[in-house]
Amino acid sequence: MQQIWRNIGYIKVYIGVVNAEAQKRATVEDERNSFTYFSDLCKPFDSYKVERVYATAEENFSRVDGTMRFLPEAGTAEYFNQGIVTADLLGTVYVVFNFQGLDIKGLTIDFGECYPVNFTVENDMGVHSYTGNTKQVWVTEDVFYDTSWMKITPTKMVNGSGRLRIQQFICGIANFFSDHDVQSFSYKDAVSPITDKLPSQDMSITVDNKNLYYCADNPESALVFMETGQEIQVYFGYDIDGEGSIEWLDPFTGYLKKWEANDEKAKFTATDRFDNMTGKYCRGLYRPEGISLYDLAEDVLTDAQVDSREYFIDPYLKDVIVYNPLPVVKHTEALQIIANAGRCILTQDRKKKISLRSSFVPDMTAESVDQTEFSNVGNIIVDNAICAYSMASRNFSAVDGSILFLPEDGNYLEVGYVSQSVADEAGIFDTPPMIEIALEAGYSCFGMEFRFHSVAPDEFVVQTFYGDAAVDNYTITAPDITAVLDYEFLMFDRIVITFTKSVPGSRVTLDAVTLGNATDYVLNDRELTGSTPIGTREERLKSLSIQKTTYEKSKEEEAADLTSGDVVLETEGQELELTLSKPSYGFSVEVDRDDITCTIVESYSYFVKLKFSGLTNEAVSVKYTLKGYEYTAYISNYTVRHDTVGTEKEWKNQLISNDQLAADLEEWLAQYYLNNITYEFQYRGDPRIDANDLFYLQRRDEEGVLICATEAQLTYKGAWSGKMKARRKM
Repeated sequence: MQQIWRNIGYIKVYIGVVNAEAQKRATVEDERNSFTYFSDLCKPFDSYKVERVYATAEENFSRVDGTMRFLPEAGTAEYFNQGIVTADLLGTVYVVFNFQGLDIKGLTIDFGECYPVNFTVENDMGVHSYTGNTKQVWVTEDVFYDTSWMKITPTKMVNGSGRLRIQQFICGIANFFSDHDVQSFSYKDAVSPITDKLPSQDMSITVDNKNLYYCADNPESALVFMETGQEIQVYFGYDIDGEGSIEWLDPFTGYLKKWEANDEKAKFTATDRFDNMTGKYCRGLYRPEGISLYDLAEDVLTDAQVDSREYFIDPYLKDVIVYNPLPVVKHTEALQIIANAGRCILTQDRKKKISLRSSFVPDMTAESVDQTEFSNVGNIIVDNAICAYSMASRNFSAVDGSILFLPEDGNYLEVGYVSQSVADEAGIFDTPPMIEIALEAGYSCFGMEFRFHSVAPDEFVVQTFYGDAAVDNYTITAPDITAVLDYEFLMFDRIVITFTKSVPGSRVTLDAVTLGNATDYVLNDRELTGSTPIGTREERLKSLSIQKTTYEKSKEEEAADLTSGDVVLETEGQELELTLSKPSYGFSVEVDRDDITCTIVESYSYFVKLKFSGLTNEAVSVKYTLKGYEYTAYISNYTVRHDTVGTEKEWKNQLISNDQLAADLEEWLAQYYLNNITYEFQYRGDPRIDANDLFYLQRRDEEGVLICATEAQLTYKGAWSGKMKARRKM
């Protein structure tokens, strides 16, 4: 991407035309079907992939090359997802929608490797016949009008006498556009480094429409069947060697918001999934025992009906405990409050996942069970080893004054890590010395540095982990006294260093471990276009105050009237939702009619749902009164002074209740405000870049300034160009 003359870039766009109502309602739980006991009847409609296939007795189906699994006996185990598998050879699949009058534009069915060659798809209006299919994933653009059910019947399978399998079933199609079709593309990605506003992603695509495929006058045009929220994926590829070897990047993903077309072109506008999450979170509760931000975020996402495969919550949040209730706000705003309280960035990543990920340099701790009495392994992460002691270790001691004698009284000065184990004459340890470094939260970096004292080991291994999963594993042989690992370390929260070989008769003596730069991406004059970056310095930060709120139960003996009103009841079991302005508890309800019963079916600190019963034939008006107790709120501030002049900022987050939460949040926010230089510039454009990425901005008067992109714009019209807004970062 940094070449003066770039190689060719490519674009491909997929726009889904899926009947969301049909997809949501599709099911095969019907007596007219007959399936194998290991079938999964739901996952084909929910985009689950079949990754492991069982060998079964069918013609030309099973393989003995290790790619298939033995099938467990019925009822003895959980089965890997196989999708829908008919019990009979050439069996049929009957899909019902439990809804009348669905018009479905196209079908996309993944039949697996043994697909039907000839088959029929029957619905309420008649039979569609298909012959000569040669693909595992079969697609048709036929319109199935007025549909409440479908029946798929194979007459010939590619493998002969085989069962019909459906691994994925999509009520629609994905239209594809290549470089020849796309006239222009623009994308803007914005993220707040302190999550004081929601992230946003806006996408616009213009494609050629001279074939009138998108035409409002054509009743079978894809334009007629489009719905807001349809998924759009844009892939960029790059000829990496100038000889046609194309590398495709993870796609930009948007959700259709509006579209328009004329006889020349069709334009589609999409936004991020946050823009489509319009529901409210009402389940906020005051919890004296506390709840982790991880569990709270999971509850919000579950309430928003977000699939567990479609979000990532940083495991670090399991250790952050809050007590206060979330108010009644949109699910997106609830996630924003949680992310801010946990010092996280809220984004939608390239894999379409909602992501809450820590955004600070985490604290580290180092431990080892193999160290001498005077060793202090904790010093290696703070670079605090100020001396070394003479000891039994080959090639270590010196008489130049740099090595001290061990004190008899045990008052040791600060040293780094010194292993108890000594390498034998072959340089091997009986038990290899090991150091484990734990990080408060996940972190990624480019490179690590290990500084040894006097003698370096002959070989050591560096392993990184994230949670329980192994991430990277590097073996370093014959390192220098200062060993630099020039690797890109992906997200990790634990480092294990194992010393496997050393100089015969020597111990391991390690003074410091330093994590490398946060990025290796440099923006210099070659990437920047137009004028030089425009830099703006914001007002200095004088002080920052974090508001803390704690709650106690009311001291009132009798319940107070929290809210009241009149409701017209028209149906038996009618429900009414009430939102309260202050957190409350101990609810009860009264009505002014003896023939009507009102019960509380759901209640939280800010929300109560009532249900009315006893209605006969006519509608009636009922006055209700909700009683309860309001929590008593105590508000105070945690304030830190940073300068003698400047602005005094105040910050409120409903979840902050104690000094520890406030101190962590204040430190994080202060770092943002103290780095008060922002930049805005044009650059050549790079489809790899996302908002919140880090860069070194090469300036004439400095070696390189670390910046964080707060807004990244990309335009493509046969070639890339871009704009960026960024903020200086420590």
